[in-house]
Amino acid sequence: MKFETVVQLPGARRLLAADAISKAGDWVLFVAMSALVFDAGGVGALALFSLARILVPAVLGPWAGGWGMALVPRTLMIRVDVARAALLVLAVAAAGTHRPVWMLEALVVGCAVLTAFHAPAERRFQRDVIEADRRPDFNAVIGATATTVMVVAPALEALMATTIGNLGALAVDAASFVVSAFIVSGIRPAAPAAAHEPLQKQKQKQKQPGPTAERRTGTITTVVRVLKNQPVVAACLITQATACTIAGGSMVLLPPLGSRLHAGNGAIGWLTTAIGVGSVLGVLAGGSIARQGRLLLCVGSIVTMGIALGALGSSPNLLLALGCAVLVGAAANLPEPTYWTSYAGQIKESDSGPVYGLVESAITGGFALGGTLLGAATAAVGTSRAAWTVGIAAGLVAATAFAPALRSRRTNGTAAPSAPAAERVQAPA
Repeated sequence: MKFETVVQLPGARRLLAADAISKAGDWVLFVAMSALVFDAGGVGALALFSLARILVPAVLGPWAGGWGMALVPRTLMIRVDVARAALLVLAVAAAGTHRPVWMLEALVVGCAVLTAFHAPAERRFQRDVIEADRRPDFNAVIGATATTVMVVAPALEALMATTIGNLGALAVDAASFVVSAFIVSGIRPAAPAAAHEPLQKQKQKQKQPGPTAERRTGTITTVVRVLKNQPVVAACLITQATACTIAGGSMVLLPPLGSRLHAGNGAIGWLTTAIGVGSVLGVLAGGSIARQGRLLLCVGSIVTMGIALGALGSSPNLLLALGCAVLVGAAANLPEPTYWTSYAGQIKESDSGPVYGLVESAITGGFALGGTLLGAATAAVGTSRAAWTVGIAAGLVAATAFAPALRSRRTNGTAAPSAPAAERVQAPA
């Protein structure tokens, strides 16, 4: 996989730029609003803020993805970015004039709702713009940029907070969402084959029943049907959620681990950076795996991640902990391009909104669940035992999740096709 090849694809550079700016905006929003909510309402308000920004997208995801199908994904992305910018301007005004903290909380909920609509629409738009045989490489690159943003954006917000304050950081964040909307507005999806057909034939097709009839199916019904009929999609979803659970647990593990190792105040920062570096390496290497459609390698990677989490919690010194942290990040993100390539190849366009919404809910909910589980386990049995318990349990869940997909492949009597080949046959994009 070559970065230069991906960025030369039509629309790819704008997609990558818009995604990076939007995700950076989410991180700046989280860090800056955390500080402002804490200043205005204390620990209780901060806890409510943290719960709202995780719980709202996690619960709303499938429905937001389904409702978003009523709009063209690019249009929805632009409207959401502009709306988020407007809410941030209101947040700056509310915090600057010392309004009640509940106003900031309400604006946070509004941003969380909009984010639940944006993420599925973005994935739908990517499959419209990027051709099927290019998606594995594109998914690898966009995963690497997203992971890099995760490391860089909080540091950028800290720099802005020390220079222009958190209110200034939010104002810059509002402007960044407007920039993201402008970039998206300049992207054109790939022309469908129907565009080259005679006008009379296109009119005849328009009179025939289309996928809109399928979109009227209830959100939960659609999701259950897809997961039942597409075992690979179900396996990828469960494994991705499991990986996010381990990742969320690893974040909670770092503070007590740094304290136990007596590694100083910078230990958490170094360990977080190590996870980020491993994540970038893993997702970049995952592009070739996605092209080959190796399901066993995906589950093996998550099992390895669980073992690495246990080793991280048991590390006797900072150097070994850093190595385990890199391995956790790499193992977590190695299958990422395979997940998204499989979704694009196996899910019909008419079903994509609710399913992509469910995936985003699983990601958000997995992080929250992992942090909760490992935090409680650490308080009960200590850092090392908690890490091994959660890691091994997650590995077993991931291995079990792929059993139906592998059984389906054997029943069909054929080797699993590579992801791009599957997409060329099934994907409407």
